[in-house]
Amino acid sequence: MIHRFFVTIATLFAFTLGFMMPAAAGEALSGAALQQEAIAISKLLRCPASPNLTLYDSETAIASELKGQIYEKLRDGMSREEILTFMAERYGESIRYKPDLNAGTAILWAAPWLAFLAVIFFLVRRVRRTQKQQ
Repeated sequence: MIHRFFVTIATLFAFTLGFMMPAAAGEALSGAALQQEAIAISKLLRCPASPNLTLYDSETAIASELKGQIYEKLRDGMSREEILTFMAERYGESIRYKPDLNAGTAILWAAPWLAFLAVIFFLVRRVRRTQKQQ
């Protein structure tokens, strides 16, 4: 009974965070599920012609072509991760709007935190210096 409760809670939690795939890998999507998954994937990819826009937001020709490729690959049964990996291999890791954490992107993920820590360090140092002068 308790096991079932925790499984249900975990499933609902995963669903709300968007970790569950709408279809199993290898299962082709159709209809509204295809459209929703294609939109979700296009929001995760950056437009090569408009770097500050996702594919979903961009109206360039290349964005339209890539959206079409996403639809085709979903119809062929590819999963979200397979499509994202394919696009990253073809266009480079910069096509991901939120790049994966790896050796090449670690500094990008760490830079905001390092900057924050540096600001805190200098503020603490300045406060101590002014306290000593008083």
